[in-house]
Amino acid sequence: MDSAARLSVKNVVLERLLCLFSGPIEAGRLQDDLLDIAMQAIPCEASSFFAAGARGDLTIVAARGKVSEQLKGLKLKKGVGLAGACLADRRIIAVSDVASDPRHAAAFAKALGFETRSLVAAPVVHDGKALGVVELVNKTGSNEFQRHELELVERIMRTAGDLLARAGEPKPKGRRG
Repeated sequence: MDSAARLSVKNVVLERLLCLFSGPIEAGRLQDDLLDIAMQAIPCEASSFFAAGARGDLTIVAARGKVSEQLKGLKLKKGVGLAGACLADRRIIAVSDVASDPRHAAAFAKALGFETRSLVAAPVVHDGKALGVVELVNKTGSNEFQRHELELVERIMRTAGDLLARAGEPKPKGRRG
């Protein structure tokens, strides 16, 4: 992607984020909007928003993609999967070959019948408190993530933390996975 195209994507993403600040914020809708914006930053097949529980567990409260309806409400125990590792470290994780990463919750993906090839897990943090993790799954075009893409997703998630704090934290609910 050339620099003009990158700048165009960045401008669209940041403009959409600014629009979220202009009206009333509803946490459930906000999570969906944040996934849509993140998928503009890194075009991919699917995405999930994991809300962090008090004990470090994660619950999928919003999802996009082929199996999104099956994902909502699923839980990961503390430290499980790339999302769990991301939450624990509070740093973005980008994996271009998920099958070779031992942190990947392969049984979780297999049970859903979804092949995960590449993945970005980005923490959503506000004032040092981890609110959740956003995962972007199976980048379209190439499994390789570019530095500028990861920097843009980090910026989106920093803003997401501020927006979610204003809206009230997401409330995990659902079933175990």
